[in-house]
This record gives sequence, structure tokens and C-alpha cells, in this order.
Amino acid sequence: MTKKESWGEKFIDNRDWAKTDKRLVKMGEYMLDLEFVDKWDKELAEMNLGKVGAPFKFPNSMIQLQAIWHAKGNPYRMIEGITIQLVEMSKLPDFNDHSTIDRRVNCMPTKIDPPQGKNLVIFSDGTSLQVVEGGEYLREKYGKKNRRWVQVVIWGDTVTKEPVSFEVNIIQSSEIASAKKQIEELLKKGVDIKAAGGDGAFDEIEFWNWLDWKGIYSLIKPDKNASEDTESVLRNLAVRWRNENGYNKWREKTGYGERWPATEGIFSAVKRMFGEQIHAKSEIGILQEAAVKFWAYKKLCQYGKA
Repeated sequence: MTKKESWGEKFIDNRDWAKTDKRLVKMGEYMLDLEFVDKWDKELAEMNLGKVGAPFKFPNSMIQLQAIWHAKGNPYRMIEGITIQLVEMSKLPDFNDHSTIDRRVNCMPTKIDPPQGKNLVIFSDGTSLQVVEGGEYLREKYGKKNRRWVQVVIWGDTVTKEPVSFEVNIIQSSEIASAKKQIEELLKKGVDIKAAGGDGAFDEIEFWNWLDWKGIYSLIKPDKNASEDTESVLRNLAVRWRNENGYNKWREKTGYGERWPATEGIFSAVKRMFGEQIHAKSEIGILQEAAVKFWAYKKLCQYGKA
């Protein structure tokens, strides 16, 4: 089989590279964006309003910046050193020590703001991140010889090519179960989802019917030998049309071809930018370090578009 027969027609990159270059450079600028300093006192006042116990000394904006430094592979002691240098350069009012940075980053919310717009088309998939230094802890707690991986399941937008939701698990669960949980949360937030789908791993009758019950059109790749007579009417129609017209026409007609940039493209970008290894040792740290990678990627994408 030739490469063309296997992968289809050659991909033509129609991106405006002048705009793309500017966006990527802008994303890098966030690493030293200190505009939050002008609102330091105001942000702290809002954070401490009604707070019980010791007041916050450092605004969330600073912690978010340090979280992205950490996601880029900098240990917390190095981040303390960077912060000290910025204080000495009179760019920051004060610095926090590495233990404070660690504690605040591990408590930092990593939920993505719900997407705006109508008729969203989203795809789901899962990937794994390797736990390096906490592997012994995971094996001791969960009793698995190969317990070195953290599972991340996302929903990605076909238009923005960015994640709209994600979930991190240490104990690997069903991708469908995670995907359903995330859709429920998105719908509760008022997100308008037109269609949702995934690869062959999502081709379960119950999931087809569940999406139909939610009023969401299914964009799931049916098994090659899928039956045309099941308990899912929509799946039966999709399989029949695919069998009569061929996979390529089915993919073009349904929009399933947009799955890769909305899932694998995001995984690739996150791993290139922040790496695919987790260095935290505690369970809280492991989960948070994985979550921060995807939260940070979304944050930088939004900043780059500003």
C-alpha cells in the first residue's frame, strides 16, 4: 500500500503564517508579562475579602505565572530564584519561597472557562503522561507494577483547535465515562454542543444512544465490521451510509476528518510545549502537574490571540 493510499491526499497547510508567527511569539511573552503588578493590591484585597485565617500575600495572577514556569520544567526552587531576581529588578513588590509556590500551585484551580458560541463540534480522546519520580509511590499505593502513567481525557473544539474540557485520572478509567462526565458539566454551564464524537474506542451502542438522548449528533467512527441492525438507529444509519459510499466520503460528509486537530493535535502541542513527564511525587502534585499542562496550554492560546 502506498503512502497516498494509506493517508489520503497530501495535506495543504493554508494557515496565514504571518499571523501564526505573531501568535506564537505573543504566547512566549506571557512568561514575563507583569501587567498584574499594577493591580497587585486590588487583587489581594478582593482575594482576602471575608477570608478566614491568614491573608494571602501573593495574588493569584502571580501564582498562575509561576505555575506556567513550573509546567515548562523549572523546579520550584529555581522559580523562587527567578522571582527574587524580578524583585531585585524592581519588577515585583515581593517574592514567595519555593514551599509557598508549591502549595499555592497545587491548590490553584485549573478548570477551563466554558467556550462561547453556538453549535460547537467537539471530539474526545485520551492520552497518558509518564510519572517519573512518583512511580514508586503509585505502585506502592495501587499495587501495579507498571503504575507509572496518568490518564488525561479531553474534549477539543474543531474550530479553535483548543481544549474545551479535560479530566485527569491516576487510576485509568473508561474514556467514555470521563467524556460523558465532562459533557454533563459543559451542558450544565450552558455550552451549546451540536455534535460530539471520537475514534473507534467510543463506538459503543450505549454512548450513541446517550448522545442522541442529550440532543447531540454523534461523530463516532463505527467499527469496520459494524452491524447495520443494532439498538441505535443513528448508528445503523451511519454504518449503512458508510458501507454504501465508502469511509472517505463518510468522513468528509460528517466532518469526522476534523477529529485529529481537535484531539491528537492538542496532545502533540501540549507535549511539545511542556513535555510528557510528571515529576511530582505526591498524588495531589501528580494530578495537579498534569492538569496544569493543559490549563497552561489553553491560557497561552488565549493570550496569544489577544
